[in-house]
Amino acid sequence: MKTNAMRQLDKAKIKYEVLEYEIPKEKFSGVKVSDYLGQDYKMCYKTLALKNNHDLFICVIPVDKELDLKKSAKEIGVKSLEMLHVKDLLKEVGYERGSVSPIGVKKNKGIFFDKEVNNHEVIEVSGGHFGISLKVNRDELLKYLNAGVKDLCKDEI
Repeated sequence: MKTNAMRQLDKAKIKYEVLEYEIPKEKFSGVKVSDYLGQDYKMCYKTLALKNNHDLFICVIPVDKELDLKKSAKEIGVKSLEMLHVKDLLKEVGYERGSVSPIGVKKNKGIFFDKEVNNHEVIEVSGGHFGISLKVNRDELLKYLNAGVKDLCKDEI
């Protein structure tokens, strides 16, 4: 199966590796996907959709981390951010929960990866369909997405 995310990477001539997993949707989490695939949490990323008024922002963070909304808003340069409601994901982003990929998002004012991404040459992101992840070169993906790198996650105590 070719997803929209794969077609976009193919068109951009960006190489990727397809990783498939089988996890029931009701038990889905990025950490469970990483465990299933045997991947380091720090190189596996979950994609979150956030809003500031009518503007949509995409934040991509390690699966074992938690987004800090206040810090992220400050880093991105907006007053505040709130998570996009799950029921609005398909309409606003073009993906359903568990398949949101930073590649091929319908409309957004910016895509931002957590600074942890700088520690990994190859990262894993959603392939745009439940059960599919993509391993891709960090620099090629960041350049293709015109993505920024910011400090987005809650500090570990």
